[in-house]
Amino acid sequence: MRIESLQTINQLIGQDNNKDQKTVFGDFFDAAMNRVNETNALEKEANDITLDFILGETDNIHDVMIAQEKANVALQYTVEIRNKTLDAYNELMRMQI
Repeated sequence: MRIESLQTINQLIGQDNNKDQKTVFGDFFDAAMNRVNETNALEKEANDITLDFILGETDNIHDVMIAQEKANVALQYTVEIRNKTLDAYNELMRMQI
């Protein structure tokens, strides 16, 4: 393939493609931040319920364990998303153009 052909293709799709990439990145970033905020909220809720149990304000150990497990699963999920995102980024950086 000739380089002139590639330059023509880039000129044809350059403007719209750039906007789409920004939109996709923005959507991904928003979803990632929502996931982090949700994980943080679950951690805070688990800490509050645990503190209530320690202070004797509640005697339901089941709620404490459920809240802790929800927070743990959310954190594991968030970390796994981060790991997969970093793997994808590293793979893109290794690609030769």
